[in-house]
Amino acid sequence: MARMTSSARLRAPLMLVVRTASPRHAFAWGALYGFTAAWTATWWLAQAVARYFAAGILPAALAMSAAYGVAVAATFGLFAAGAALVVARRGTLSRRLVTVPALWTAVEVLRARVLGQPWALLGYTQHAQIGLIQVAAVTGVYGVSFLVALGNAAIVEALVALREGRGRREAGAALAVPAAVIGGVWLIGMARALAGPAGGFAAQPVAVVQTGVPPAFHWTRAYAEQQLMAHVRATEALPIERGPALIIWPENALTLYLENEPLVARQLARLATRHRADLLFGRPRYADGHTFNSATLLRASGESGGHYDKQRLVLFAEAGPLAAPPPEAANDSPRDFTAGTAPGVLQSFVPLGVSICHEILYPDLIGRAVAAGASLLVNISNDGWLDGGYGAASRQHFAMAVFRAVETRRYLVRAATTGISGIVDPFGRVVETVAPGAVGAVTGVVAARGELTPYVRFGDAFALLCILHIAALIATTLTSARTPRAPEAVPTFPQDTAVDTKRHAA
Repeated sequence: MARMTSSARLRAPLMLVVRTASPRHAFAWGALYGFTAAWTATWWLAQAVARYFAAGILPAALAMSAAYGVAVAATFGLFAAGAALVVARRGTLSRRLVTVPALWTAVEVLRARVLGQPWALLGYTQHAQIGLIQVAAVTGVYGVSFLVALGNAAIVEALVALREGRGRREAGAALAVPAAVIGGVWLIGMARALAGPAGGFAAQPVAVVQTGVPPAFHWTRAYAEQQLMAHVRATEALPIERGPALIIWPENALTLYLENEPLVARQLARLATRHRADLLFGRPRYADGHTFNSATLLRASGESGGHYDKQRLVLFAEAGPLAAPPPEAANDSPRDFTAGTAPGVLQSFVPLGVSICHEILYPDLIGRAVAAGASLLVNISNDGWLDGGYGAASRQHFAMAVFRAVETRRYLVRAATTGISGIVDPFGRVVETVAPGAVGAVTGVVAARGELTPYVRFGDAFALLCILHIAALIATTLTSARTPRAPEAVPTFPQDTAVDTKRHAA
């Protein structure tokens, strides 16, 4: 998280630079900053791409540079150019302090929702600020991004006031209202979070299993058996008496098709029955000529509790022309999956809102599951292919997942192959974790919750307001630019005055 946080703190210098730049130059500065920030926050991604596609680091770096140029650099450039135009209009201080954060928020929506790059949004840098992030239950992560951008904009306005010799009073005025807004949001959020325990109903212990087995890009039989036995051993170590009601294994915990493995299917059913617990695990699933990246639920009775098929597939890695595995591994290492369509709700002791891997970064997807009845969130992931579970990627992924708990006011239980696994309460507090790369299981009591937050009910309404504000500003600017100016009046003199003037001249 360190790199993601530090890059976010540099928004103020970017805003300072673009204040005196033309929109064209501001776009260039913003694009350069965005490109650099993307590499700083996700430097590990080129290594992951090189490993996954068995490519050299140079082709992987070039591919990621192209992706960053489209999804990140261009959007940062748009923000910088827009901010330069806002400053050039020389509006009031209050207008700038509203418009610049709104512009940033609108650009983040473009990057996350349209370009499909929701990683490392500005608001995610505040994941540990429990008071501040409570606003996400109303605005989503975009509201937190707005507040961070507001703070940066206020600092810039104060610095400019001091630099231009306008005095400390004007600099203080630039800071006063944003500080009051951010401080007020923080105080209200802390009061809400500290009012009492998270609460809920149908409280039961759940267990998360993390084996630390590194990923294999060819799913051989030997690897599949290694994975299976590692998860079985970790599960057998859990208590049976007063044990968990639900045991969760991560994505790709099983790399075999259960449809072709009746003995393995019976073994898993007996495991669930022996522990008197439901068992949720990730696996590939084959049905109707299609392969799915799925989560399967086995009930404590040993019967099937259904499947959830991943809806948001990773482009090129799970879907697309580059997703097909090498011919020699085509049967054992599926990569070209079909996207699921149903909301991820499976019935355990309570309705589970299930997501797989980076789907946890899409609040609309999680909100749809909650609106469909989910009262407990479960995310299974295989972060080992990113950085082995030991580095920045795993920490960033877990930190961003925290926001889905706050937005929906649901407990979140997360199981990742190499970490970070853990339990997050409805206010974003981390209750339990398994350290990155560690082997073991953690158990914690979670409760179901049934209320629907404003964010679940209304979605990204706050972000839409920011977009509408920017759209209205653009429309006003274009209208004023196209409206011809009235000709200046030419002064005229009465005729007798002109005659008198000539006489005096004579």
